[in-house]
Amino acid sequence: MSSKPSSGAPRHLFILGSARQGGNAERLARHAAAHLPAATPIEWLSLRQHPLPPFEDRRHEPGAVFAAPLGPEAELLAHTLAADHLVFVVPVYWYSLPADAKRYLDHWSAWLRVPGVDFRARMAAKTLSVITCLSDDDPALAEPLLQTLRLTADYMGMRYHGALVAYGNRPGDALERPAQREAAARFFQFPSR
Repeated sequence: MSSKPSSGAPRHLFILGSARQGGNAERLARHAAAHLPAATPIEWLSLRQHPLPPFEDRRHEPGAVFAAPLGPEAELLAHTLAADHLVFVVPVYWYSLPADAKRYLDHWSAWLRVPGVDFRARMAAKTLSVITCLSDDDPALAEPLLQTLRLTADYMGMRYHGALVAYGNRPGDALERPAQREAAARFFQFPSR
């Protein structure tokens, strides 16, 4: 599902975590992606189209082994490991991540323990960033979501590129504000923070 040819540029994986297709966060992310250099490999991955079962935490059970994932989970793991830059495209739901995005992160706990995957070491070379919208003009209300992903990046040893936070309530709101469109167009021009 790549939309640009492969090159030496970092491969960007846009992880769509909304319960709505084509919502404000996704529209803003597509606007930001359109301003990446032309040779940048881009992939769009909808978590709704790769449903995961609830994460079952068996870490402390005697003899617990996390087997290699199958089905949609295996696909998500492969896409995650193939990317250089993971962009979480998630609206703020109840001051935090949407359920599908949180479940995806929960499964990272298993991937850390799958023999031979070396998930943490392979993730440490990657960059993580966030594009989010919320239905309030106060961007501070996105902080719980942003803190979750900043701490995730820190824990995994990833570079945190930062966050693009915008207002967007009704479909299309995010791109109606010129300042938000301009911020999206510049988002990937800045180095990781």
